[in-house]
Amino acid sequence: MVAPNEQRRLAAILAADMVGYSRLMEADERDTIARQKTYHTEIIDPKIAEHRGRTVKTTGDGMIVEFASVVDAVECAIAIQQAIKARDKTVPEDRRIQYRIGINLGDVTDQNGDLLGAGVNVAARLEGLAEPGGICVSRAARDQIRDLLDVALDDMGEVEVKNIKRPVRVFRVLQDGETPKAPRRSLVGNRKWTLLAVLAVLAIAVAGFGAWRLLPTYTLVSDEKPPGIGNPRLSIAVLPFTNLSGDNDQNYFADALTEDLTADLSRISGSFVISRSTAATYRGQNVDSKRVADELNVRYLLEGTIRKARSEVRVSVRLTDGETGQQVWSERYEKDAGDMYDFQNEVTGQIARTLNLELKDALSRQAARANIGNFEAGDFALRAWADLWTKPQSPVTNMAALEHVARALEIDPDNAEALGVAAYAYARAATYRWGMSKEEALRKGIAAGEKSVVLDSKNADAVYSLGFLYYAAGDTRKSHELMRQCIDLNRNHAPAYFFTGVNLIRLGRPRDAIQWVERALALSPRDPLRSVWYSMIARAQILIGDDALAIDTALKGVAANPKHSNNYAVLASAYAHLGDMNKAGAALQDFKRRRPAITLSSYRHQVASDDPIALETYERLLTGLRKAGLKN
Repeated sequence: MVAPNEQRRLAAILAADMVGYSRLMEADERDTIARQKTYHTEIIDPKIAEHRGRTVKTTGDGMIVEFASVVDAVECAIAIQQAIKARDKTVPEDRRIQYRIGINLGDVTDQNGDLLGAGVNVAARLEGLAEPGGICVSRAARDQIRDLLDVALDDMGEVEVKNIKRPVRVFRVLQDGETPKAPRRSLVGNRKWTLLAVLAVLAIAVAGFGAWRLLPTYTLVSDEKPPGIGNPRLSIAVLPFTNLSGDNDQNYFADALTEDLTADLSRISGSFVISRSTAATYRGQNVDSKRVADELNVRYLLEGTIRKARSEVRVSVRLTDGETGQQVWSERYEKDAGDMYDFQNEVTGQIARTLNLELKDALSRQAARANIGNFEAGDFALRAWADLWTKPQSPVTNMAALEHVARALEIDPDNAEALGVAAYAYARAATYRWGMSKEEALRKGIAAGEKSVVLDSKNADAVYSLGFLYYAAGDTRKSHELMRQCIDLNRNHAPAYFFTGVNLIRLGRPRDAIQWVERALALSPRDPLRSVWYSMIARAQILIGDDALAIDTALKGVAANPKHSNNYAVLASAYAHLGDMNKAGAALQDFKRRRPAITLSSYRHQVASDDPIALETYERLLTGLRKAGLKN
């Protein structure tokens, strides 16, 4: 039944969104706001009026417009895109204002002038599919204009979109002599790219684009889910190798070997490999195989010792069945330090053969790395990674890593591994303001990360670091794309799953975010940063109204690390929403004790930056904090 103040009707809906809004605002907020206002005043609003449209709502960098005719909507969209393109001819490419536009014909509900329903939702999803400066229309819209407008359309196939039961057939409006692309039969979130496809894109694009454009692009069009685990063919943890060299300076070599084997085991089809961060928590312990396997929910454990003297390395490795505690396989190796990549491939291959598992054909990252750069430079890069991954986060360890990187790049300026380490260290520096300004860290980090990925496209850690940097820069969509690319390269990369969840929250998808962060926790249940990960799940839960569940999750975060402040923010907000003001006030005080200078405004900027979608998404969390007593 329709309420008295509601009316249902068929309408042509145009949804538009500005491309790279956060990046442009970060670069020059005043100029971006002024130019956006000018474009609306001189181009967008007049074109809408000329084509008899009605602006239903604006969302900072986007808008919803209603038309009585699909013909009017499409003509208006083309006129807007062409006028903006003509206006921006003299503007540098990185400062141009561009819009994505989606158009749908569908049933809508009018609530006092505001439009709701699937007709609007589909238009918004079509906008997300459009390229910068492009227009996408639904089949329903295409059917209305096919014999009335002289426009060419590119059939993109069927798309499954969020909150719409049936796939939507999508057509791209071809402008300025564009030619059709090959049809895409499905654009669901779990799109899989083969190695050959990646290499083909790299071969075409490497000559002029930033590294982030060389890899697959993921479009937020449907409920995105992490790659399925099901019953993994191999669930395993690589425990820290023990350094028997009698020289603590060689600990980095044992740590690097552990890390590389952890990443390389992802080559085994259907593998579930525990993160190095969790495995590192067992360093120096006499472990009980059954207990550890049970704690980590894995079947197998890989353990070993390493003795390095000059250029010779002796390694002993054993594979243990965690259910029985019995040794499945063991081997001893004597290698030259320069042959360690071959050793890692031998170990991975032996495990696959022993357990009758399929080893992916793709070259491992380590095998690729063996052909990149100077060995001595690579050794400094390994020392840098050890500083970042195996030692507590601090300005001291970060600077030590950058010093190792500097020595590596003095020897080999094109060492991909060292550049990847630099990107991660600069991402930390940008986040915590360690030793330099955020702007300097972002500039240096993005340059290093993009160069690293061009030189070695299979380095998942470098792709992750680049995604981390773009997140810090406020470009959430680009960060999201890079994190998904990282997971394609290493489906067991726990931090990339975490950041995918963080980005989905900022992109207005908190419900979808939860499962990604939960996967990070499954891959790294003892992670040193699990308190942060719990806080992110708790944030998403409070944003979708699950206050009681958010409290339970935040309390797990407090138990993991009482010093981490954001769990207390969630507790204060959730208790306030539930009306328990005493507990809300106590949690707020705990929050302020850890963040004495915190205000509602500063916290809003921390969690949402200036992104309108993120600001809208986070409003419920902020409202609860306001109720609890946090002031502006």
